[in-house]
Amino acid sequence: MMDTPPAPEPRGTTDWCGLLPAAMLAFLLVGLNLIVDGAAYDVSQVPRLLALLVFLAVVVPLVVLHPGAAARLDTTVLRQPLVLASAAYLVACLLSLLSAVNVSAGLTDVFRTLAAFLVLCALCLALPWDARWRERVLQAAVAATAVWAAIGWGEVIAKLGFGFPDRRACEAVTGLMSNVNLFAGFLVMLVPLCLCGAVVLSARWRVAGGLAAMAATMLVVVLQSRAAWLAFGAAAASGAALLLGGWRHLGVPAWTRRAVQCGASAAAVALVAGVVVTGSDSALGRWLDRLLVNRPHQADSPSDGGRTLIWQATCRMIADHPLAGVGAGNFTIRLHEYQATDLDLSTLHTDNWVQPHNDYLWVFAEKGLPGIIAFATLLTFAILALHRGGRQSPDRLGAWLALGCLMSLVAYLALSLVDFPLDRVSHQVLVAVLMAVAALLAGSARPAAAVPLPAWLVLPPVAVAIGLGIAYSTAALHQEREVMVARRAQRDGDWETMLAAARRAATPWKTLDPLVVPVSFFEGTALERLGRLPEAVACLERARAENPNSLSVLTNLGTLYAMTSRFDEAVECLASAIDLYPDRVDLRHNLAVCLIDAGRFAEAVAVLEDVPAAQRSDYMESALAHAREQLAADPRPIPDAEQAAEPAPVP
Repeated sequence: MMDTPPAPEPRGTTDWCGLLPAAMLAFLLVGLNLIVDGAAYDVSQVPRLLALLVFLAVVVPLVVLHPGAAARLDTTVLRQPLVLASAAYLVACLLSLLSAVNVSAGLTDVFRTLAAFLVLCALCLALPWDARWRERVLQAAVAATAVWAAIGWGEVIAKLGFGFPDRRACEAVTGLMSNVNLFAGFLVMLVPLCLCGAVVLSARWRVAGGLAAMAATMLVVVLQSRAAWLAFGAAAASGAALLLGGWRHLGVPAWTRRAVQCGASAAAVALVAGVVVTGSDSALGRWLDRLLVNRPHQADSPSDGGRTLIWQATCRMIADHPLAGVGAGNFTIRLHEYQATDLDLSTLHTDNWVQPHNDYLWVFAEKGLPGIIAFATLLTFAILALHRGGRQSPDRLGAWLALGCLMSLVAYLALSLVDFPLDRVSHQVLVAVLMAVAALLAGSARPAAAVPLPAWLVLPPVAVAIGLGIAYSTAALHQEREVMVARRAQRDGDWETMLAAARRAATPWKTLDPLVVPVSFFEGTALERLGRLPEAVACLERARAENPNSLSVLTNLGTLYAMTSRFDEAVECLASAIDLYPDRVDLRHNLAVCLIDAGRFAEAVAVLEDVPAAQRSDYMESALAHAREQLAADPRPIPDAEQAAEPAPVP
C-alpha cells in the first residue's frame, strides 16, 4: 500500500514568511528614510517616527499571530543579554519622566526608544524565516548606500555644482536628514556593511556594493563633516584590527593582510604627522588648520562649535542629578541653570542647545545612572555578541557580516561622542538592525527552540503602546505644521493668523515645539500684539510653567507684568532671566527700565552700573542718566542692597 502523501502547506504561507524579512529590511533601511514632511519644522523626525510606528502596528501582529509564522518563531533569541539591555534602557527612559519638569518634552524620546526596541525584537523573530537572511541584510545595506549616495550627490551637484565646495555651502546638503553632519554620519554607518557585501555577495551585488561604497566615501569627504570623518577613521581602525586579528572564516589571503597592515601603518604615520603639522606656518599646516580646526565659517565662534562649553554645563547637570537625571527631553529646559559666569556662551551661534552633542553625556544627564548603565551595557553586549558571532561563524558570509556590523557600530560610537545620532529615528533604526544581527549571530551556535510566545499576554500591551505612540506622533506632527504657520505669521506681523495657528497647535501631548519653545508662548505673543493683555499674561504664565527657563518667555512675561503695573513680578521675572543668561546685557537694560517705571531708581542705577561701560548701549547710558537724575531728586534707599547688586535667584 502506498504511503499517504503529506497534507499540502497552505498556499502562499511559505512565500509570505520568506518575503517578510526582506520587505522589513527594505522599508527600514530605504523606504523609511525617504519620508519627509516639508510643512513640519523638522522635516524628518516626527514624520519618520509616525511612519515607523504605523509600520510596527502592521508587522508586529503579523509576526505574532499569523498561523504560518507562529510555527517558525524562536523566541529564545529575545532572552539574549543585549535584547534585555535594550528593554532596560526603555524602562530607564520611562522612569526618567518621574523627575521631568515637563513630561511631554520627553515623549518623543520615549516613543522613539520604544520603536527601536520593537524593531529589534521583530527582526530577531522574523529574520530567521528567510534562510538567506544574512545575505538580505547586506543586500539591503548595499541598496540603502546606493540610494543615499545618489540622493546626496544629486543635492551636491544641484546646489553646489562641481568641485570641492566651501564648508559653509555644504550645510545646504541634508540628504533628507536634519543636517549635513547627521547625513554624513548615516552614510559612514552604512559604508562598512556595503563594503562587506562587496566581498561576499554574488557578482552583481559585489559590483554594486563596491560602486556604492566608493560613491558614499567620496561624498563623505566632500561634505567635510569632522564628526563623520572621526567615525570613518574609527570604523576603519576597528576593521583593520579585526582583519589582522585572524578571524579564521574571513578567508583573507596573506597578501591582503600585508596590504592592510601597511595601510594601517601609513595611516597612523599620516595621522601623527598631521597633528604635528596642523597650525604650523607651512602651507600644508595652514591648509589643515583651516580644514580641521579653525574653519573660516566658524571664525566668530569656538573651533569646536561650542561643544566643550556645553559639555561642561552638562557635567554640572549630571553632578546635580546623578541618580534620576533631569528627565527625558528636559536637557534644554534645565541647561541654563548650570551656565555659571565662567562659561561664556555669548560666542556661540545659539544659546538654545537641544542636545549637548554627546550622547553619553546626554543619556547620563537626562536618565541618570539607570539610563547610562543600561545604555553602556547595551552597547557592550552588542560589541561582544558581534565579536563572538564573527569568531564562531561557520562560513565567510557570517564572519564578514559580523565584521561589517561591528565596524558600523564603532562608527556609531564615535559619532555619539560629538553628535547626536541617538536623537534621530533613522540612525536608531539602523542601530536596531545591527543589534538584531548581533543577537542572531551570537545565538546561531545554539539549536533553535521554539518557545511559545503568549500572544494574549504580549500583544495587548504592545498594541496599546504603539497606539499611544501613533496618537502622540500624529498630534506632534500637526503641532509642528501649525507652529510653522504661527512663526511665519509672526514674521509677517499677521497676529490674528498667528493666534489661530497657535491655538490649533495646542495639545496636551506636546507643549513645546522642536526648539523647546512653549506653544502657549506663540498664543501669548499674538494676544499681546492684539492688545489683549490679561489673556496674554495668562498664556505666558502657562508657558513659563512649561519651560521655566525659556529666555523669550521670561523677557516677554516680565515686559507684560511691567505694562500691567505688576512691577514686583516683572522684576522677579527679568532678574531670573539675567541669572540664567548672564551674558545677555540687554536683559539688564530691560530690568533697569522696569525698576525706573516702578520708581526704584537706586536699584536701577545699581543694575546699570554693574554693566561694564564698554558694553553699555546708548539706550542704557540714557536710562542710567535718567535714573541718576531721578535718584538725586528723590534719594530713597535701596530696600535690600544685596538684592539690588545681584539678580534675584530662580525660585
